[in-house]
Amino acid sequence: MTNNIPPAKYHMHLQGGGEMGELTRAFDWASSPLGDPETWPQSLLTTVSIILRSKFPMFLWWGSDLIQFYNDAYRPSLGANGKHPKALGQKGEKCWPEIWPIIKPLIDQVMGGGEATWEEDSLIPIYRNNRVEDVYWTFGYSPVIDENGVPAGVLVICNETTGKVKTHQQIIDAKKELEFAVEAGELATWDLNPATNKIVGNARIKEWYGMPAENEIDLARAVNVIAGEDRNRVLEAIDKATRRGSDGNFNIDYTIIPADTGIRRVVKGVGKAVFDAEGTAIRFSGTLQDITEDRTIQLRKDEFISVASHELKTPITSLNASMQILQKLVKTEEVSDKIRLFVGKAGNNLNKLVHLLDDLLNVTKLQQGQLALNKTRFNLGDLINDSCEHLGQEDSYPIYITGEPDVMVYADYRRIDQVLVNLVNNAIKYSPQSKKVDISYGRDNGMAVVHVQDYGIGINPEKLPHLFDRYYRVDGLGHQFSGLGLGLYISAEIIKRHDGQISVDSVWGNGSTFSFTLPLD
Repeated sequence: MTNNIPPAKYHMHLQGGGEMGELTRAFDWASSPLGDPETWPQSLLTTVSIILRSKFPMFLWWGSDLIQFYNDAYRPSLGANGKHPKALGQKGEKCWPEIWPIIKPLIDQVMGGGEATWEEDSLIPIYRNNRVEDVYWTFGYSPVIDENGVPAGVLVICNETTGKVKTHQQIIDAKKELEFAVEAGELATWDLNPATNKIVGNARIKEWYGMPAENEIDLARAVNVIAGEDRNRVLEAIDKATRRGSDGNFNIDYTIIPADTGIRRVVKGVGKAVFDAEGTAIRFSGTLQDITEDRTIQLRKDEFISVASHELKTPITSLNASMQILQKLVKTEEVSDKIRLFVGKAGNNLNKLVHLLDDLLNVTKLQQGQLALNKTRFNLGDLINDSCEHLGQEDSYPIYITGEPDVMVYADYRRIDQVLVNLVNNAIKYSPQSKKVDISYGRDNGMAVVHVQDYGIGINPEKLPHLFDRYYRVDGLGHQFSGLGLGLYISAEIIKRHDGQISVDSVWGNGSTFSFTLPLD
């Protein structure tokens, strides 16, 4: 069919189009079944014009020979080498032998006046890059109606979705691997929406909590299953993890007692909160592990430590008294320098042993609920100055103290002194090169606050969530430090029993700041 379109009009329709526009204009169409473009029907010129100017991948089969056109946006789908550029002007059957049995019925349906087609993420392998590749497509085949009102071509509007499909499959595979790991580890999973306080989780967490297998669980309903002695502690940990400015970490052991069975189960909860750009928690998820048997190892260990520490207290107290007498004697009697040296070393080591025993006894009291507090009203600044008066002198560590006047608190003077001394000694111990500790105190949000800052080795971020756990020790940057890993645990428990909070802010390799709060008097 010819329309005798003027040359100017023909040139106007085939302008632009980038690389494919140039190839289309330069192609020897006169030698093809379509003939010279000057003889093309208006419908073909218009469709080719649309294709070349479109930024969306488009492809056209035209006429009974299904001669091909495509644009720059479609060009990458043909690969680096193979079908391009010879696919332009080529017959469809010759171009696509590897998939012709798949696509020819679709073409025939459209050319025969049937419905347009639509396929989403369909696998249609094609030959490109010197091999047959698995390629996924989302595409539609639509008829192009000519001047006689019948389909003369098939317009393909398509998008290669290989990357999307493979990424989706990788996510599915990763999900399966995660589910396998969760099942293999016998873990319960939970996901809390902080905006609604609704929890979703796997079947195991609902079984443990004695909950029905519904999609969501109210946080308040789940909290009621937690043992009374642990409930406030868990709520505080959730609040801390989801609070604006928090690191989002959640790591806590607690006991649950479902009403339907009454069986106590000790679980370890580990999770992480996710925050939006404004710092608001939008998701809080993690896992639960049943550590009931581990807790029963732990209880036996605590019982042994309790008995052993009490049995050791009497002989060590007696030995300490004898050592004090001996130290006085070597100061007044004529003895050799070597004896004085050994007595001094023995005294220092005995002091370390006394401190370790005190830590063990404090832990025992904490576990048995026997750590009594003797609260009085005092000036926080006076306590800090008194506590730090002799600290650091032996190692020539200057301690700089700044604070507000008359910060009055109602607390156990001896226990807060114990906390402060522990934090300052840690600052000195873990700062072997810096030789400086800063202490500041004052008021903040209706609470008294104390900051102990060192400029030492800092703490590995991976260890921060466990820092206040019992028996947890932190070594860093090749240094090994003595201790049982009880000082921070005891300090944290003392502060909690004062209705305060303890925290740490650390830069790995560049120092740490420990902070604690106390209610103002």
